Amino acid sequence: MNSPLVSVVIPTFNRRQSLDKVISPLLDDPTAGEIVVVIDGASDDTFEFLTDWSSSEPRIRAIYQENSGEALARRRGIYEARFDLVLLIDDDVEAGPGLVTGHARLHSGSDHLVVLGYMPVILSSRRKGGQAATILYAKEYEKICKLYEKDRTEIFRHLWGGNMSIRRADALRLGGENEVRLDYHADLRFGLQCETAGLTAVFDRSLASRHWHERSLRKFAADAGRSGIARAEILWEYPDLAPTLNPLLDISSRGKLVVRYLSLPWIRPLASPIAMTLCYWSGRFKAWRLEIALTRALRRIETAHAFRKFSKIVARRSMVS
Repeated sequence: MNSPLVSVVIPTFNRRQSLDKVISPLLDDPTAGEIVVVIDGASDDTFEFLTDWSSSEPRIRAIYQENSGEALARRRGIYEARFDLVLLIDDDVEAGPGLVTGHARLHSGSDHLVVLGYMPVILSSRRKGGQAATILYAKEYEKICKLYEKDRTEIFRHLWGGNMSIRRADALRLGGENEVRLDYHADLRFGLQCETAGLTAVFDRSLASRHWHERSLRKFAADAGRSGIARAEILWEYPDLAPTLNPLLDISSRGKLVVRYLSLPWIRPLASPIAMTLCYWSGRFKAWRLEIALTRALRRIETAHAFRKFSKIVARRSMVS
């Protein structure tokens, strides 16, 4: 019995160089009825590249929109999809053989289901300095996967998308064009919207892909700040998630005091550069444990600082509204 065709939706922003290795394996899967790539205001030649490719591969559909963020780009792709089942793939995730068909198989006979596949981070075979952010990310992702397998009800509250499928009709019921833009944790909000809508989640390691993750320390620190802002925004929408979203509630009492102090507005401009410099030199001298510990500390300082600052902005905005 043949699987029904699937719409693969890929939101992308300035990642022209990675799209070949992301799209090509999907085209090898006969269940992929179309590849809808939503270009979210990219300034590179992504649109031209995909338009040229689509002339020889009509399943590729390139859609350009003004930069609106990942959530709205994903929503635009879902809206434009032509098939009942939608597979959402990030623009830095490389599908394994038969991934699209595997997702379709798990949805067979099931309604209101979200299927989450496995996307381990690709790590260098030889450890080098400057890789701490990616190694930390990879370890935390594996920890989350074990949580999924232990308790599937936790999937939506700790959603790491990038290899995820959902029925188009269900996805169109989630969120809306007027929701506040998030520049980070769009997957988490999507998961919470799925939970609110009464959908069911399942995680399956056999739906394998590979995640190409690479972050400089400076980009990693910037992402941590964006995480803090997004946490404050989501917490305003879902106040019962404070234990998960508040960056000062998931660490030890001693660590909480240190991070709270170092993330203060007049301390953080000094603390973060020092932490970043120490991260760099610990990597150069192959002090791997210290490099990881300092990278984690840098993230906590930046996340806590942004969370504290933006929480006040959200509170004032809610009072005005």
